[in-house]
Order: sequence, then C-alpha cells, then structure tokens
Amino acid sequence: MITRRRLRWRIQHWLEARLPGLLTCSQFESLVDAYIDGELGPVARATVDFHMRTCPVCLRYLTAYRKVRDLAADTLSAPESEALESMPEDLVAAILAARDVEAGSRTS
Repeated sequence: MITRRRLRWRIQHWLEARLPGLLTCSQFESLVDAYIDGELGPVARATVDFHMRTCPVCLRYLTAYRKVRDLAADTLSAPESEALESMPEDLVAAILAARDVEAGSRTS
C-alpha cells in the first residue's frame, strides 16, 4: 500500500519531469535566501510559490529556515548578555556537545 507521503513525492517528481519550468527540491533550496529577501523577479517567485504548494517538505524547510535566520539576526543584533539569555537551552547544549565531540576527535 502506498502512503500519502509517498504518493505526494511521486506526483511531485512526475510533475518535475514532465512540465518545464518547475523546480526540483535542490533548485528550490538554492533560491531560498533570494526568496526570503524578496530578490526574485515575479516569474521566479511564482515558480517558487508553486513548488511550495506542491512540495510540503520544501514548505517545512522554508519555515524552519526563516526561523533560524530570524533567531540568528536577533542574536547578532542583541547585546551579548541578552543574546545568551534568549538562546534556547537545548540549542546551547547541542552546540556544546558538538564542540566537545569535535575537540575529542582532534586529540585522538
């Protein structure tokens, strides 16, 4: 039995293969910054909008990417003490854990 997610994926890839001008997910990803910054022309923006309507994975990616950019911008514009207070604890823990792993691999 085919799942709804798998069916969407198959339809998306069928459309990409048969309709010229549609974006692949890789192409979408390369346009995300320009899309968010409003740097795309009307045709390119409409193409990205259409891709997001047909690809829920890329729509979720864009939503998450915007949140990360906003968090980074807020963090960089705030004084250091405020920035550290506004950082989610789980993010700080993940960064410190990754740093510790990296430091351990260099000493080995």
